[in-house]
Amino acid sequence: MDKLKTLTWKRILIYLVGLVVLGLGITLNTKTNLGVSPIVSVPYNIGKVIGVEIGIMTFINYCLLIFIQFLILRKDFHPISLLQVVASFITSLFIQIFTDIIPAPEHMAYRVILLFVAIFVTSLGVVMTVGADIVPNPADGLADCVGKALKKNLGFGKNLIDLISIAISTAFGLIATKSLLGIGIGTVITMILTGRCIALIQIVNKKYICKEKK
Repeated sequence: MDKLKTLTWKRILIYLVGLVVLGLGITLNTKTNLGVSPIVSVPYNIGKVIGVEIGIMTFINYCLLIFIQFLILRKDFHPISLLQVVASFITSLFIQIFTDIIPAPEHMAYRVILLFVAIFVTSLGVVMTVGADIVPNPADGLADCVGKALKKNLGFGKNLIDLISIAISTAFGLIATKSLLGIGIGTVITMILTGRCIALIQIVNKKYICKEKK
C-alpha cells in the first residue's frame, strides 16, 4: 500500500508509456520473423496453432504468470500485485494494435536491423516500467519470485524462465506442427542482449538524465 500512497502523476505517466513501449518492442521482435522473445514464444506458438490472436494469448499467459507468482509467494503475495492484471491488459492490447498495423520487412538486412531496434525498445520499456516502481511486468515479477525462491537474483530468475519458455515452445512446436514455431536465432540474440541493453540504458539514465534533473 505504501507504493499507492506515494504515487505521482509523473510516475503513473512514465509507467503507462513504458507499458506501451514494451508492447511495441515485443511486436517489433515478432515482426522480424527471426524468432520471438523467449517469454512471448509460448503464447505465440499456442496462438498460431489454435488460431487465437497474439494479444489475447499474451494476456492469458501474463495472467498465468501472475497466478504462478501467487503459488510461489502465497501469504507474501501482496494485493497490489494484482495490478499486474491491468498492466498485462494494457501491454497485450497494444501488442495486438501494433501487430495489426506494423508490416513485417521482407529483406533479411531489414529484419536484422529491426531485431536490434526491437531489443532496444523492449529494454527501454522495461526500464521505464521498473523505474516507475509501481508493479512489475508479470514476466519480471515472476523472474524476481523465482530468483528469491532459489536464493538467487533477478537475472538468474529471468534466465531460468527464458530457458523454460524456450523449452516449452520448442516441445509444443515439434509436437503440434513438427517445426520450431517462433523459435529462431532472433530468440537467442534477444535472450542474450536484452539484459545487457537494459543495464546500459539504466547506466545512461543514472549518469546523465537523473544527474541533470538534480
